[in-house]
Amino acid sequence: MAGEKKKVLFIINPKAGITPKIEALLRLHVSLLFGNGNETSIVFTKYPHHATELSEKAIEDHYDIIVAGGGDGTINEVATALFGTGVPMGILPFGSGNGLARHLGIPLNLIHAMRVIARGNTRLIDTVQLNDRIFTSIAGIGFDAVVAEKFDKSDVRGLLSYTAIILKDYRRYTCNKYRLLIDGQSIEREALMISFANSNQFGFHARIAPQASSCDGWLDICIIRKPSLIKAIFFAAPRIFFGTLGKTNYAEYFRARTVEIPGTAGSVVNIDGEPARIDNDLKLEVKPLTLNVIVP
Repeated sequence: MAGEKKKVLFIINPKAGITPKIEALLRLHVSLLFGNGNETSIVFTKYPHHATELSEKAIEDHYDIIVAGGGDGTINEVATALFGTGVPMGILPFGSGNGLARHLGIPLNLIHAMRVIARGNTRLIDTVQLNDRIFTSIAGIGFDAVVAEKFDKSDVRGLLSYTAIILKDYRRYTCNKYRLLIDGQSIEREALMISFANSNQFGFHARIAPQASSCDGWLDICIIRKPSLIKAIFFAAPRIFFGTLGKTNYAEYFRARTVEIPGTAGSVVNIDGEPARIDNDLKLEVKPLTLNVIVP
């Protein structure tokens, strides 16, 4: 890092596939890329939301850059503290899907991602407030949230584990009826799931909202009807990966700055890949350009 010396904190989720080899490689490149007079620290999270606590403390201690090492859930925790502060967030995508990293073009390779952070180019992106929380990539309600909850409890990570959960629970899942207030306009739909997209994908290149942008001030809403299992496997699912689900009659898209769904208090929602139960009815609002992220 050229120019003024920086204080850089790396917050790493050890459950995100951090093997001894990866940890050694991380420490080596922190030394190589940031060791010329910069003050660097590496800390590992120990429990849920620990990354938020560590980030808040780092802001108090005047760190210049805070790096989230993990998946979208870890990024969410760090972003929760950095939201609105202007402090840049670096991303080391160690997660399963890495939706936000893929959306922003951040390399999944550790060394290349470290070089991006070292160059220090930043971009302001939107966040979305969901009740009393924020998210940076994707949130959802319905089958999406059920899968996220079961995946969170699984000891096996990755796309195959995620797919196995979907196949096991898909047939018996009963769709719900929702009333949505989209920028105040009321619509009613029966849906398998509703995704709220600040980025274009869940991860794994599954582009649920291919037109979504994280810096346009809009939230893309995707309402998905339930096809049969056979059609879901051989027709709908491949189209998600090709980004063409919107060309079928199974997906309906809207764009909004605010969304409300009455009658959802107590539901489980997916927030950046992590399940959470909400106490009040679901309310979402775009917060334009409120998070500073280091990008290629």
